[in-house]
Amino acid sequence: MNSATRKLEEHLQFVRAHSPYFAEAWRGAWPEGAPCPGLAALPVTDHAGYWAANSIVDNRLLTAPHDSGIVFKSGGTTGNPKFSFFSNEDWREFCGVFGGGLRRLGLRPGERVANLFYGGQLYASLLFFGRSLEESGVGVHYPLAGFVPPEELIHTMIQFRIHTLAGVPTTILHFLPELIRAGRENIELRRVLFAGESMYPDQIAAVQAAYPGCRVQSVGIAGVDFGEIGWCDESCGPGEHYVFDESIVLEILDEENRPIEEPGVPGAIHATNFQRKLMPIIRYPVGDMGMWLEPVTGKPRRFQLLGRTEKGARVGPMTLYLEDFQAILSRLAAQTGHTGFQLVVDHIEQRDRCTLRIAVPRPDAMPAALADAIRDALYTERPMFPDSIGNQIIHPLVIEWVEPHTLLRNPRTGKLRRLVDRRFEA
Repeated sequence: MNSATRKLEEHLQFVRAHSPYFAEAWRGAWPEGAPCPGLAALPVTDHAGYWAANSIVDNRLLTAPHDSGIVFKSGGTTGNPKFSFFSNEDWREFCGVFGGGLRRLGLRPGERVANLFYGGQLYASLLFFGRSLEESGVGVHYPLAGFVPPEELIHTMIQFRIHTLAGVPTTILHFLPELIRAGRENIELRRVLFAGESMYPDQIAAVQAAYPGCRVQSVGIAGVDFGEIGWCDESCGPGEHYVFDESIVLEILDEENRPIEEPGVPGAIHATNFQRKLMPIIRYPVGDMGMWLEPVTGKPRRFQLLGRTEKGARVGPMTLYLEDFQAILSRLAAQTGHTGFQLVVDHIEQRDRCTLRIAVPRPDAMPAALADAIRDALYTERPMFPDSIGNQIIHPLVIEWVEPHTLLRNPRTGKLRRLVDRRFEA
């Protein structure tokens, strides 16, 4: 047994002995007193049961009382908020491992980084990125936060000669017009680090059109509810990451929860973190799709992120996928000059209606023919859409040109709400 396998088995035994939730969930696969059957023999964690056990009172998930450390909230966009508990040791390990990923990303000593992530109200990203940057041992941290007034951001960047921004893509694109107006002689953006949501090709193109040569890179993949997942270096393409194999086991599973090992086959990403002890993460469904990019012999192994596992909106009798809209808009990006979009679904006159809100610099200047082209492209790719309209099952697609700042965002996290379903709002 090698050291990594031994460390994982020791962690599983610890969790089996100290977490009432996992002891019960594993009882059929791992009877009390029996040797550890191995990770693959244990059931995939049930998302609903896991979070039900992770209650504030009478918690059955944690392995010990939470008497020191930090608490964060996640999952605030939809559904009930989830709370993540860290001991001081777990938080230090989490940020330390992720900080190592920032070093591999190519951050240099002395690089000045404006942190535009969000904090407060138990949200983690501002604190997490700052602590990880500190643990990386490179870079100078300027924790401005995503709600900084534009004039303060501009003043600080000029005053300290800051050339690197880190934040949610929506936030970066929100500030981009202000940076351009400040002039390249005052601000030269050389690197953008993003996390929290994907940064799509048209958004990257908007940044690089304003600042040619600017590197746009994923900070990495992590979340307070599932821990660190993947890191990047400068060889990684869009969506590509390497596994943090010093602290996690990453599995890509098919619809029957069977492991996928061959490259190029999509599946659901599940994580096991064998360093996080207070709030165990074992075969946990992260909520993203992915696929391996190289054989199992590769260490660390590279994988491709493929978007959320729940990425569709049910509109009338059909499911619309955000990726469909993204592909059409990407093809027309040169004509639209858009910096983002969101899909809004509501219900009026007994029928569902879908509105595509597209963020552009001058909404009043957009020609009606361009909206027609977008609408026709979607109808061509999804014939069920016009068929349903003709049968008066749903409303026609509405195209709405809007200014970037009017796109709806989560007020706590600053993340763009790609899908806004108003049918269930009070």
